Amino acid sequence: MALWLKDFSITEEDVEYLYEFILDNERPLTSDELALALIEKRYREEEQRLKSLLAEGRIYKPARAYEVGQKLFFPAFNFAPGTVVGVRPGYNPEYGSFQVIQVRFDGEDEVREFASQLPVPHKLDKESPEEWLKKAGTSPTQILERFGEVIKQKLSERLAQEEEFVSFGDQWLLKGMMPEIHLGHLNIAEAAIDIAGRPLPTEEILPSLELPSAHPKSIQLFSLNKALKEDGRFSLVGPKGYALWYLRRLEPPEVTRVPERLVYSPIPYAKEVLDEELIAVIRGIDDEATEEEFLDSAPVPGDSVTIALPYHHRRSGTLPIVPKTAFLFPEGEADYTMITFVDAVKGERFYGWAVHSARYVTGLAKWYDEIGAPVGAYLTLERGKAPLEVIIKYTPRRIKKEWVKAAKAQNDRLVFEMQLRPVGCDYDDLMMVAEEKSEKIDALWKKTEESGKTLYELLLQIFPELAKLSPQGTVHSRTIYTAINLVKRCPPAPILAELKARECFTYVGNGYWVFDESKV
Repeated sequence: MALWLKDFSITEEDVEYLYEFILDNERPLTSDELALALIEKRYREEEQRLKSLLAEGRIYKPARAYEVGQKLFFPAFNFAPGTVVGVRPGYNPEYGSFQVIQVRFDGEDEVREFASQLPVPHKLDKESPEEWLKKAGTSPTQILERFGEVIKQKLSERLAQEEEFVSFGDQWLLKGMMPEIHLGHLNIAEAAIDIAGRPLPTEEILPSLELPSAHPKSIQLFSLNKALKEDGRFSLVGPKGYALWYLRRLEPPEVTRVPERLVYSPIPYAKEVLDEELIAVIRGIDDEATEEEFLDSAPVPGDSVTIALPYHHRRSGTLPIVPKTAFLFPEGEADYTMITFVDAVKGERFYGWAVHSARYVTGLAKWYDEIGAPVGAYLTLERGKAPLEVIIKYTPRRIKKEWVKAAKAQNDRLVFEMQLRPVGCDYDDLMMVAEEKSEKIDALWKKTEESGKTLYELLLQIFPELAKLSPQGTVHSRTIYTAINLVKRCPPAPILAELKARECFTYVGNGYWVFDESKV
């Protein structure tokens, strides 16, 4: 039915109906509830219209007689209107004599013919408006399922223009139904969160305000949510559909300012040189800046995932939000949500923040330091029991010294050597690179940024240093990725594309590369 497609619009009568509908329900209503109410109203109107047309003889039925100039509606053509432009006799040995009406549908030049005054029973003569609507498969719930998103969007756009309608999240209410939330109430809410030292759901804040009991609790919650959202002191940090409030002044700076080590300025590169094997290598590295076309879209089985901690996240005290971890960090009404981490080994809890637009979770620096997490540490993330609760665990082992790759800044470039370092958890050996004097590497990072060195220039400096650590002179893609990120933020795809495009680098399989200085 075209009514539910592009022709659908919200009329003034619809707005008045929804006003009364909310008033009668005495509670905030969701967009789905309002859309369904509006669809049911239109559905009843359509049913009544068809009944009126039927009573007036304007719906085509084969048994009836029609005259030239008469306008009819045809159930078999979705009630398309057409005008009778001619009548002629008809005969069929099976039916006998009858009339044939010639009809031109609105917007068409072609004339179609239909039987009239048919002397034998026909199914169209027996069908009712209810049966026509049911046959068309357009029950209110079916219409909502099929066209709900379009209807809800138009509904929200129109109601937002109406002064008396107010919304919070996906709910709507009338302004006149709301109790007053004044500055004193908001000050009490601020104090409640301050004392708790954690985000509070609206249900926990509400009792302190002692709002008039004449208003239902659902309206009190809606009104408080609306007032908190409009006060700049408060931030909404829960997932969609769950109002959780915190104070902006208590939020860490990493929530609104992306840590320097995570900031990636896109580097142009030749995507066409990346074959399936190299794309598989890219997918094996959990980097939030990897482009969508290279990501594995397969759903993550179960409630837990394991990642190898990338260098830039270890230095920033963060985690990447990538397709396989995203289900653990659902988006909220705001750009960021507060996460409760639970250390699976010690049982201790601490807070983190998922910043969805920049695809990272901050707040893990202290925990990384406490467990001695190296770059490449294997971390398992598991869905917790409560909303926005994530169980995080590593695999501890007896601390012992192991030979690992170590980087240091020397003469404005990175150099690498094997060093004995204490390690107390499982890690990805290919991504593991220890730092010697991090402050000097940070200074080299800044110099690299200021000098504008290209990715190719960095590879020419870094690759030979890594190759000397291997008897075969090979370097793995994951190791190169980590090493580059010590001095320049870059996801794996541009790095591998640069290696593949340059004659001096040769891919030898299984993620490994070799370097021929004579071909530079």
